Amino acid sequence: MAKEPKLTVWEKARIAAIEAHGIKRALAGITDQPDIDRRIKRVKDKARRRANGSK
Repeated sequence: MAKEPKLTVWEKARIAAIEAHGIKRALAGITDQPDIDRRIKRVKDKARRRANGSK
């Protein structure tokens, strides 16, 4: 598996906001949340591309 990229403060804040949204939905009884995982993966993929110098 690829090494996790170093995240900026903005990226960490985005992930925290996404996770908070997921927690709010979990409290409402929604347990299957693949969209939350995809959104977090998208932020990390973008950070990985930034770290590698790709657009």
